[in-house]
Amino acid sequence: MKRLYYLLILPCFLFSLYAFADEQLLQPQTQNDVTFVSGGIGESEHNAMLAMKGDYNLNLLFAVKRTGKFIADVNVRIADGKNNTLLETAADGPYLFARLKPGKYMVTAEKDGKVMRQKARVSDRKTTSLIFYWPQEYGN
Repeated sequence: MKRLYYLLILPCFLFSLYAFADEQLLQPQTQNDVTFVSGGIGESEHNAMLAMKGDYNLNLLFAVKRTGKFIADVNVRIADGKNNTLLETAADGPYLFARLKPGKYMVTAEKDGKVMRQKARVSDRKTTSLIFYWPQEYGN
């Protein structure tokens, strides 16, 4: 009877450890008064990121042009209107969400030497979303 009990409990325990590990990977971080989270690799992490999306007023997505394939390990820099760096990090997945004060920002994304910049106007009333598309050769 004990053997059956352990056979039934062990999978539940292992599954809860897996879920807890995913949750720990997506813990928000803070740098220079900017709270951010990045990730989105795998279905559970992707769903967790989408569930958190509404808590942030700047949402970034990194993908390959015309394929929809996601890109991770993108170096991201967010600077204010005076070019002061507020956030500098490497995105752990195709999504990076940040909570910024209302204002104008320059977002720089770099992957394998290819640098892209986009301006963002952030408010506390609505979410600003930017998509950075890399050329198709990154999809191979």
